[in-house]
Amino acid sequence: MKDNAKLIAPLLVAVVLSASYVKAQTPTESGKTNQGTPAPIALNAPGVDAPGPDGPGGRHQPGGPRPDGPGKNRGAQKQPGRPGGNGPDRGLTSLTTVSGTVGQWVGNDDAILEGFTFTGSTNAPTTVKFPAHLGQQVQKAIKPGGNVSVTGYTETTPNGESRFRMTSLTSGKTTITDAPPVAPATAPAAPAQTTVTGKIADYRLGRDGRVNGLVLDDKTIVRVPAHVAYQLTNLATKGTTITVQGSPKSLRDGQVQLEKTNILNASVLTINGQQYLVR
Repeated sequence: MKDNAKLIAPLLVAVVLSASYVKAQTPTESGKTNQGTPAPIALNAPGVDAPGPDGPGGRHQPGGPRPDGPGKNRGAQKQPGRPGGNGPDRGLTSLTTVSGTVGQWVGNDDAILEGFTFTGSTNAPTTVKFPAHLGQQVQKAIKPGGNVSVTGYTETTPNGESRFRMTSLTSGKTTITDAPPVAPATAPAAPAQTTVTGKIADYRLGRDGRVNGLVLDDKTIVRVPAHVAYQLTNLATKGTTITVQGSPKSLRDGQVQLEKTNILNASVLTINGQQYLVR
């Protein structure tokens, strides 16, 4: 009996010490253990931003807070073509066929054909839009003043304008259907770099009202990112001489440029003897 008692006593001590240790490790209501160590958080858990390379919430956006607000999930932003976006909802979209008269051609900021005005039975002009790679086909099939039937749906642009998105077009015996461009058999060669020098005649505004480039005195359009154009409005005023290194914009298969325009995508700018890399 004495030997058994000697064995049981240490065992009871060990059990008591183990229970105290487990209690000390139990998380409290504040989310911390009794030892002061934060309880673990599951990465990518709903409502929690996983720490990114620049700290919690991911990479910091230049120029201030993230555009979608602090702590919001970027995946929750509205996307075109999804419910709540500017395009048609995924799923079924009602198509309408309208007939009328072709008005004027419509080009984008680079004067590349991507639509035309259209007057139907309501006598209210409507803008019909189609992908730019269909420009050659559309321009060959219809002419301003001619009759055409267009099938598609109405969409609203971010600035509130209503337009008709074409899915197919019929003029006489010709029918054009919106289809993806055919991939080239060989990869296109890299555009050659060129250099031009001129004076800034004006700043170029996109359809969103933001400055997206410069216009030189020889009518060359210099394309730069919007944030670079904003810097240039203070750095290089109208009349300033500027040297631009960059690649000329070339037309892709099927595209039509309504107005011959020399467009240069800038990579390096030289202003008052100082070179600037465009990024």
